[in-house]
Amino acid sequence: MPHKPKKECCDHGGKRSGCGRKPGVKTQPIRLPAWLLEQLSEIGDPRQLIIDACLVQHPSICNKGFQRDD
Repeated sequence: MPHKPKKECCDHGGKRSGCGRKPGVKTQPIRLPAWLLEQLSEIGDPRQLIIDACLVQHPSICNKGFQRDD
């Protein structure tokens, strides 16, 4: 039986509908130690906790570069 990958999510580049990506939101992968992510997960959402900590440390970056494409 041949393997049929999901074209929507496995397409390299271009539009990826159905993959939870938000249009206009640019991200960059950053590797963090597993122990840190585990500890943050016990408190709440690791991504949001990291964002909150960065904004506390550097409030001048709040919404810098944020543009709406309405």
